[in-house]
Amino acid sequence: MKKAPAVFVAVVLALFVPRAYSQESGEIYLSVSRSSLKGIPKPADAVNLYIPRAQSAAASSAADLLETGFPVLLRRSNGASGLASAGMRGFAARQTAVLFDGMRVPADLTGTVDLSALPSADIERVEILPGAWSSVQGANAEGGVINFVTRTPNPGVTTASLGTAVGSYGGNTNTFSFLGGAPRVRTALRAARDASSGFQKNSASGREFFSGKAVVAVGETGKLSFNVMRNNSRTGVPGGTPVPVDDWNGRRERAANSPTDLQRSSLGLGRAALDMPLSENVRYSLEAEGGVNRLFSHSAWSDELTRTLTSRGQFALSFSNKAEAGVEYEKSLLKSDAYGDHFKQTAALFAQWALEPVRGLSVVPSFRYDRNVGYADQANPRLAVVYSPDFVWKFSAQAGRAWQAPTFADLYNPWVPAADRSPDLKPEHSWQTQAAVSASFGSGIWASLGAYYSDVQDRIALDPSKSWAAYNLDSAFNRGVEGGLGFKSASFSAGLGWVHNTSKGRTSGTYKLLSFSPGNRFSLNAEVKTSVVDIRSKAYYSERQYTGADRGGLKLPSYLAADLYLSKTLDGFEVFAGADNVLDAHYAQTADTVNGYYPLPGRVLKCGLNVRFL
Repeated sequence: MKKAPAVFVAVVLALFVPRAYSQESGEIYLSVSRSSLKGIPKPADAVNLYIPRAQSAAASSAADLLETGFPVLLRRSNGASGLASAGMRGFAARQTAVLFDGMRVPADLTGTVDLSALPSADIERVEILPGAWSSVQGANAEGGVINFVTRTPNPGVTTASLGTAVGSYGGNTNTFSFLGGAPRVRTALRAARDASSGFQKNSASGREFFSGKAVVAVGETGKLSFNVMRNNSRTGVPGGTPVPVDDWNGRRERAANSPTDLQRSSLGLGRAALDMPLSENVRYSLEAEGGVNRLFSHSAWSDELTRTLTSRGQFALSFSNKAEAGVEYEKSLLKSDAYGDHFKQTAALFAQWALEPVRGLSVVPSFRYDRNVGYADQANPRLAVVYSPDFVWKFSAQAGRAWQAPTFADLYNPWVPAADRSPDLKPEHSWQTQAAVSASFGSGIWASLGAYYSDVQDRIALDPSKSWAAYNLDSAFNRGVEGGLGFKSASFSAGLGWVHNTSKGRTSGTYKLLSFSPGNRFSLNAEVKTSVVDIRSKAYYSERQYTGADRGGLKLPSYLAADLYLSKTLDGFEVFAGADNVLDAHYAQTADTVNGYYPLPGRVLKCGLNVRFL
């Protein structure tokens, strides 16, 4: 299945067409560029999820906003307040970069970002960029990039609001938001507290969120910006349920494997950035960013404290808002009672350039070179083409290389005997191609269709026969198709998404289906605005999947779940009421051979009120 890089580039070049007479504008993704270039068009297979205020108010965390965001595959354990992770196109969560307002969220020692630790309050949109993005974001962006973007105040407008919501299983959420749009200083502050007695026994949780940002004008066109985010959480860890999945009825699966395990965690992020002009067409940016992910776990066997700390610095030059080049330094530290103290560091050079040979056609080459302590240097090129012949159609294709570094857990797992460790564990890398077409017609109908292929070498996997030691598969591949169809008008909108994916790997012999690889998934969003009330619904379906390779281990049955909400906006306040999982489906999104299945709640009723007092 291995393909030569030249073949991938040839596929992209084949998309060049001579006819072009219009260039789209205004489609900018913060996560596409290290310095937010305004001349980089989005690919046709990128997804921009705009989040209604009522939806973000009803969500308990940022994870709830991704349930219908194809191509994202969401996995939850330990209920709605437990670990939530997201992967794309056959790649796992540790191969997916997660950003919050453009800040890279530090992963835990397994390389996983817990999306339940990110607040949902005032998130305006979610940018989803599937595919190989190591040419921009560096390591661990093989599956793509997910960026949660909060609301920014409009110039001259100051607003403040308080919100509260209650729900089943003792759920209670209180939020505060302030947006200040002064002429020279724009600020945004948000705070939230969320608590629940939990669906399962020993799943009670409590969380506090805080986020803020400020943008200060410097001179005529310069700006100084600050971003912070903080989360503290406490949650019981039921560790799955002893009840067989066939016996679930909404009550029996509330039994827990563990009645006493608990977890306390905190996540902190901060960034300061300066963006200034050097000349009419040249700007420079300086950026410093830091994050800490702290996790304390208590179980019957031991207490364990781990911390992963990440610091990052960057200097970049941008040219006419269409090209950039820069350097970046990153260092990650692990401090753990069980795994010990270790570090990783990387120095990188990066560049990208948006060319427009003819009107409507953008060619975007990008390149990043990572010099990593402990591994061979990594060079990751990427070439993207975006063609917009008019305001209806868009075509895009891209080919590139991406890589994933072994995690701290892969390298230093204390429960793996020395004889089972892989003596030469290598970074994983892949060559990927993707192509897509999208259309937005004047009648309100829109459609999209895309296809992708990833050739993965030295894929990092865990061997259950050797104490879950990390090792490299000979090779693997992901291939699939994604499609969307919808309609949008002033009073009604609906969208249907479909993902078909096949992921296989091998160490010898034939390719075998990889674990957690549902063949087909569907999502549906619909919203109706009336003079009396607004109605919003979403549904999502996943085909069966397995916890082991070659359909081994436990089978996760297929499931269909749906949410339904009513909301009403009046002068100064908004009310909503509805239910998550309104069909009362009894299902799980993940399982393992030790603890079995991790059930998700049945029907969860919610209602809330948001009051604007400025």
